[in-house]
Amino acid sequence: MKLLEKIRRPRQKLEIKSQDTDLISALGLTDKVNKILLGRFAVNCAASLIAGLVAKCEFKTYKARSPTKGDEYYLWNIRPNKSQNSTQFLQELIFKLCTKNEALIFENGGELFVADSFTKKEYATLETVFSSVTRKTFIFSKTFRCSDVIYLRLNNEDAARLVDSIQAGLDSLINEAAEKYMSAGGEKIILKISSLAQGSSNFEENVKKYMNEYFVTFFEKKKAVLPLFEGYSVDKISNESEKKSDEIKGITDIYSQSMDVAAQAFKIPPAILKGNIADVSTLVDNLLTFCIDPICDQLQEEINGKRYTKQDVLSGDYMRIDTTAIKHIDILSAAANIDKLIACGMYSVDELREKSGEAPLGTKHSTEYVRTKNYESELGGVNNET
Repeated sequence: MKLLEKIRRPRQKLEIKSQDTDLISALGLTDKVNKILLGRFAVNCAASLIAGLVAKCEFKTYKARSPTKGDEYYLWNIRPNKSQNSTQFLQELIFKLCTKNEALIFENGGELFVADSFTKKEYATLETVFSSVTRKTFIFSKTFRCSDVIYLRLNNEDAARLVDSIQAGLDSLINEAAEKYMSAGGEKIILKISSLAQGSSNFEENVKKYMNEYFVTFFEKKKAVLPLFEGYSVDKISNESEKKSDEIKGITDIYSQSMDVAAQAFKIPPAILKGNIADVSTLVDNLLTFCIDPICDQLQEEINGKRYTKQDVLSGDYMRIDTTAIKHIDILSAAANIDKLIACGMYSVDELREKSGEAPLGTKHSTEYVRTKNYESELGGVNNET
């Protein structure tokens, strides 16, 4: 038994190869396959995707229902505070919203900040109160009322925790698949020792050399020689080339399932989260409709309800989050549609130039709305003509 323990111990250590751990590590596992991170990895992928897309949106401000650019526009589209630009600010906000299920924006000194943590106290008929609001290492002593802050809540059920709970059920499966993968790919040999060799005076020393020196070099080096003493022989059981594709597929299937769970929780088309590029246009439309638009609608309502008065909104002073900036516009492919939008008077030339990423011209012709004769009213309405 003592001899068998000496032989087994080094062999177990040698079974995990560096190329095995590359795949396991890439899938969010530790070398010993003890800790599962796939659920959290999938949540972070989903949160980062949503955060990046919301950060691409333009926060448009209106005065008497006409587009205008002032302090509020600058805060949300350029620099909300001295330490962050708008992209960094919005990505932090949405990432916190997705991973923590809620997020808080507060104003301090005319600047906007995303709270790192806070304590919330809700009442039946009174305003919700937020205390112990922290930002980096600073804790605000003041108490914020709900009307003083922008508070966002993603779902009634914490999506990130839900994904983690579902992922817990996959832990044993991924452990088993990963261990099978590593076991199948390891080098295994049988060391045969004759009774003659066991009776030699330096038997213990020879076995120790095989375990701690010769085999280590033999397995780790690309080219190596394994010396054999008299009475010793080696049989090879398997090698790296015998690793089967279905053992790798067992891991990647569970990885794919984890991404699907996160995608469904955040209403993201699974193909987009996993990077599949087939039929992207339809997938992006679904992503905007079911995932991005609801988040932007909530943020837009909070901004209009907290940073504008009721009278402001009713008289046409408000903010609107434009999600059309998320989709890339190919000018050549969209030429016919652009012409149609101008011809029917839906948009001016400058408005469409801005949507396509071009600078507005600011001329009389580029800012006016025109319609072709076929859009003239049969009742004799006044129309501009091209």
